[in-house]
Amino acid sequence: MRDNKKNVVIAIFAAIVIVLQLVATFINFGSFPITLTLIPIIVAGAVFGPGVGALMGTVFGVIVALMVITGADPSGATMLAIHPIITISVCIIKGTLCGFCSALVYKALRGKNEKLAIVLASAVAPIVNTGTLFLCLILFFESTFAAMVSAFMSINFIVELLTNILLAPGLLGIIHSWQNRE
Repeated sequence: MRDNKKNVVIAIFAAIVIVLQLVATFINFGSFPITLTLIPIIVAGAVFGPGVGALMGTVFGVIVALMVITGADPSGATMLAIHPIITISVCIIKGTLCGFCSALVYKALRGKNEKLAIVLASAVAPIVNTGTLFLCLILFFESTFAAMVSAFMSINFIVELLTNILLAPGLLGIIHSWQNRE
């Protein structure tokens, strides 16, 4: 793919990440919003590699941080009131890591088994995203607060994991079909 076309496609992925995260902020199971945004992050990382996966994850993390700061994410706003720097840092770091790690898994496995590569990459993104948040809660927040938030997050995690595994492989398949036509 030529550089200009590649940059335009990456910018479109970034726009999709932003819009999905803004919309998803209002879709809650428990007190945390569902992260539909991981799907374009996974697919962008699979198509363009770990660097772009990390970039898309960073865009996601910055939007999450802004939603936390503005109070659109009430649980995040609660965390922000307790530990502001840690909360903002974790928002951005967990997004960057989930995009990078997902793309890395895909890149490592795609030559052996394309379908397995995208399914595992689709699972890695929410595992890293939620796992990083769980780790933050355990390390920096009171155990009762962490336990309460963890209970709500588990529903979100299952929904995100299943959604990613069901939708990301199909979307990547469509993109590969489109690329093969050119």
